[in-house]
Amino acid sequence: MLVHITKKSSNAKTGKMPVTTTEEASCPSTCPHLQSGGCYAKSGPVSWHWKKVSNGLRGGTWDDLTTYVSKLDRGQLWRHNQAGDLGYTKAQGREYIRLDLLKSLVDANKFSGAKGYTYTHHQLHTHNLEAIKYSNRNGFTVNASCESMQQADDAIAAGIPAVCVVDNSQPVPARTPAGTRVLVCPAQTSDTNCKDCGICQQSNRKCVVAFLSHGSRAKKVNQSLQEVA
Repeated sequence: MLVHITKKSSNAKTGKMPVTTTEEASCPSTCPHLQSGGCYAKSGPVSWHWKKVSNGLRGGTWDDLTTYVSKLDRGQLWRHNQAGDLGYTKAQGREYIRLDLLKSLVDANKFSGAKGYTYTHHQLHTHNLEAIKYSNRNGFTVNASCESMQQADDAIAAGIPAVCVVDNSQPVPARTPAGTRVLVCPAQTSDTNCKDCGICQQSNRKCVVAFLSHGSRAKKVNQSLQEVA
């Protein structure tokens, strides 16, 4: 699995903290944004970087990643996968998160005492749910990426934190159908960034983090969200 490490992100929204990019083959085929053409990482500078990582022209190995994470300062917030997802294997038509890769990353994050987090579009069948729960219990937060508040409720009911992309042309609900509070990403609504916020790393939080569709593919994302609704 090919991964690039950016030790200090230059993205103003993220803030100057470590972020990674994993090769495109890590993304599940079921990701709705890949299917609809709405993936934000498929356009602009991020897409150029992602392509070089995927082609082996930039970055390193998974072992390079875990070695780096194991040496981070205690309490260092870092984001895994500004593009990409958790590695997987495929069997009988299903995609299963690779436990060897995830466990080695969880162990490295735990060893250093860093505060790592990421998001996943992998289907939440039993294998993947248990893998995500294991990660969250051991300090590396994996959020379920959702396209509707009902999906977010389902993920929370299954025991994992959820984030949800929302149509930027529509009002954002204050609560999900099940009554969970919805918080629009503070980095999109106020003068802060991921480094200073850190809410997505809090696996036991009591809210769904909503991300307003953005970038050059926002209209495609909005269209796909309307189809989910």
